[in-house]
Amino acid sequence: MRYLGLALFAEGPTDYQFFPPVLRRATEELCLRDARFSVEVSEVLRLYTPYVYRDTDLATQILSASREALGAFNILFIHTDGAGNPAGAYEERVKPARDHIMAELARQQERIVGVVPVREMEAWMLADGDALRGAFGTVLSDSALGIPTRPREVEGIFDPKQALEQSYGRVVGGRRRSKRKAADFFDAIGERVRLERLREVPAYQCFENELHMALIELGYLS
Repeated sequence: MRYLGLALFAEGPTDYQFFPPVLRRATEELCLRDARFSVEVSEVLRLYTPYVYRDTDLATQILSASREALGAFNILFIHTDGAGNPAGAYEERVKPARDHIMAELARQQERIVGVVPVREMEAWMLADGDALRGAFGTVLSDSALGIPTRPREVEGIFDPKQALEQSYGRVVGGRRRSKRKAADFFDAIGERVRLERLREVPAYQCFENELHMALIELGYLS
């Protein structure tokens, strides 16, 4: 059995709720399906900018966080929202950090994988109504929740964050006693969202293809 360490550098606090279970599950599924041997996949290590680097550029922040965790991961996921231009976001924010890390820290044991939704992370949550129903505790249909029935359509939602909050608002209605927000359920949604649904979302497909190639390069997959 070989160990596979995962780490994540994300844009904000709520991203660390949703992405870790999704990234871990996606990696486990690829390894179960195609690995050349038994693989123990780690929980996702959350990386944060060290305090002394908080005012530096993003690539330096990610490099410094990676330097402190060197040896603890084989794959580092770097998340950034695409804001409507995922290819541009990858080039501007993921690629410079990857180049910095591979130039300074590379020991042929690490790979960088970008996680770049077309607009915002919340779009991936909207791809699976069953995951929302399970997390929110409701039986409302997709149409009643105000979400698309076809996963790929989530990339056409201009403001996924607002759309998700509105879906949760339809669940709780006008109940004044409910002080929770959709963000309180991000980890539960991350555990429930079906990967087969996410694979119908083009941006997720790009992420998983890059992850698959990283695992091949590291020798885990044939």
